[in-house]
Amino acid sequence: MQKGRSFEKQIEKVIEYIEKIGFHGHKNYAKRKTEGIYLQGECFDYEIFLPNRHDCFDAKQCDTDTWKIVKKDIRQVNELKKCKNAGCNAYFLICFENKYVKQIDVDIVVDYLKQNKKSIKKDGFPEWEIMKELRRKNK
Repeated sequence: MQKGRSFEKQIEKVIEYIEKIGFHGHKNYAKRKTEGIYLQGECFDYEIFLPNRHDCFDAKQCDTDTWKIVKKDIRQVNELKKCKNAGCNAYFLICFENKYVKQIDVDIVVDYLKQNKKSIKKDGFPEWEIMKELRRKNK
C-alpha cells in the first residue's frame, strides 16, 4: 500500500459519513508525475462543505513527530492561502507518527516559511476541528 493511503482511507470514511448526513465532501485528483510533481488539476487533496463552513485541505502522513516541508508543499501552501483569502478554512491535515492527527492552518505554515523554517513539529496544534463540528451536529 502506498504511503499515506491508510490515512486517506480514514478521511474517506469521514467524507462518507458527511455524505450520509446530507452534506458534501470529495477528494480532488490532481495529475502528478510518479515522483509527485504536480501537473494539473487541484493541488490540494480534499474539500468538505458543511453549513457555514467550506474546508480545503491537503493530507500528509509522517512517520515521526515532524512534518518536513518539501518543494511541492509550497505550491499547495500558495493554493490553500488563496482559499483562505476567499473565506475558506484552509489547512494541512497531518498524521504524525501514524497516529496523531493535527490540523495546521495555512497561515501558520506561511509564517514558518517566512522564518525560513522547513519543518513543523506536532506539538501545540489542534486535532481535526471538523470532527468537533460533526460531534456537535450529532447531539
